[in-house]
Amino acid sequence: MGRTSPRSTAFLVWATAAVVVAAVLVAIFALRPDWQAGPTVEVAPAQRTATTPAAQPSTPSAPLHVVGIGDSVMAGTNCNCETIMTGFARALADRSGRDVTAANLGVPGFTTNDVLDQLRTDANARQEVASADILIVIIGANDLSDAFDSWNQSDCDPSCYQPQVDAMGTRLASVLGLARTLRAGRPMTVLVDNYWNVFTDGAVARADGGQQQIDWSTEVTRAANLAIAKSASSSGDLTVDLVKPFKNAGDQDPTPLLADDGDHPNAAGVSAIIAANVATLRA
Repeated sequence: MGRTSPRSTAFLVWATAAVVVAAVLVAIFALRPDWQAGPTVEVAPAQRTATTPAAQPSTPSAPLHVVGIGDSVMAGTNCNCETIMTGFARALADRSGRDVTAANLGVPGFTTNDVLDQLRTDANARQEVASADILIVIIGANDLSDAFDSWNQSDCDPSCYQPQVDAMGTRLASVLGLARTLRAGRPMTVLVDNYWNVFTDGAVARADGGQQQIDWSTEVTRAANLAIAKSASSSGDLTVDLVKPFKNAGDQDPTPLLADDGDHPNAAGVSAIIAANVATLRA
């Protein structure tokens, strides 16, 4: 038997290797029929697509609740017109674009003492004030009726009326403090209105007691308004000036804004009070 040449041996080795490789490839194709030639692609794990929630309609703001406490001016005596609180609520709704609810707790003849009793014992009044976002207070004139009686009988100088004014201011401060307590720390804006006159004014007052009565009542009103402003300031509340809209610098005849009794605002006067409160709230 002859010797095998190196070349022949190499050929046999190469052929054998080729057969093996071919067999391997056939096996691979048989096992992975879906395999495709081409670049290697790394498929990332599926990722959760971040979706933007559908735009939701804006949640309507809760209605604002406005409450008024006080005397016959707040109650709307002798006006036969829209009350202060109804008009104020409508004006506030127009300005804010929000719904506004209103409650009027004014009672003709009420003094600061009466309002204190009301807020201490009347469950409905307590609840209304506790839920108020805005509270309007008009009270104090009836506290000074004794001063007017004294003046009618003889005279009533500052030594006569000032103690009554001071006592009114002290009780008003208690009213404002109690209102804050009922609100239990929740935000509340309190508007404390003063008076254009704590007694009758305009044509009625002039017919009753002449210019002398108007001058004296203006003097008492000035003292009362200082006490009202002091009480409001001590409670961190806002004073609403009603002298200017009714009497301008104090010398204008307010008759066009007064009811026939010369003591209460008519429809135009109520509108002036509403405007003054809205303006103070906006300031």
